[in-house]
Amino acid sequence: MAATTAERRALSDVAERLRAELAPSQRRDHVDAMVSRVLLGFEQGRGRGAEEEEVLISEYISALKDLPLAGIHGAAERFRSGLTLLPWSRRWRPSPAEFAAEVREGLIPLRAKLVHIRQILEAEVYEPPSDEDRAKVQAAAAAWLNRGGETEPGRPRPTPEALAAAREDALHEMGARFRETAAGGHLAHLAARIKTKAPAQEDAA
Repeated sequence: MAATTAERRALSDVAERLRAELAPSQRRDHVDAMVSRVLLGFEQGRGRGAEEEEVLISEYISALKDLPLAGIHGAAERFRSGLTLLPWSRRWRPSPAEFAAEVREGLIPLRAKLVHIRQILEAEVYEPPSDEDRAKVQAAAAAWLNRGGETEPGRPRPTPEALAAAREDALHEMGARFRETAAGGHLAHLAARIKTKAPAQEDAA
């Protein structure tokens, strides 16, 4: 069943929020902070310099540049807890490609939900009939029945062929009556002419 107007309005709001969540991140500093926090648990004691650290973070930011911030945050939390959606060895820090793949995997339910909402919104609008609408329909049906919409109990409904034959008979009957009327009028006119000519013929004799 298609969504009602009120349901479509609510679904439109949900779809708008989902589109915002799925939009690519524009905040490099936020992505930097999330990635750095994940890598912190794997990089202690490595002694990387600031320049090397910047290059490493840039690789992650480049891999995640087209992904939404909410998805990156979700993937970061899963890496920190070790409960990732994709197989991953906790002994090693996730590579930029693994990080991006984990983000995309987490976005699948959101994208599927958005597709489903769009399908509902593109369907025909359904407005449930009110009590007043139902009353109008019932009144119209009753009026139609009172005008002979149904045949009498026990009497079969005439077929389309029978109705056509009845109309043809009625036309023939009307034509016959017209011809009789026309013929009668013509004979009366001739009789009147004969009566007017008779005295004139007697006088001439």
